Amino acid sequence: LTVEEAAAIFVPVLVAAGTKDDLARDYRELADLIPGATLLEIPNRDHNLAVGDKVYKKGVLDFLSRRP
Repeated sequence: LTVEEAAAIFVPVLVAAGTKDDLARDYRELADLIPGATLLEIPNRDHNLAVGDKVYKKGVLDFLSRRP
């Protein structure tokens, strides 16, 4: 994904990653590149454990509830 491609995304985007995720270490930059992106950081979780965390599940549900 190039900077130009990320900047051209105009649909709702949730960027979610664990704060201890070594695989997605540039997730903050990615969220900054996508106009209007929502950033969800899952505290003290790595790549494998983030999606099972309650913070992730609540964040996804909150994000989806804001969509028409």
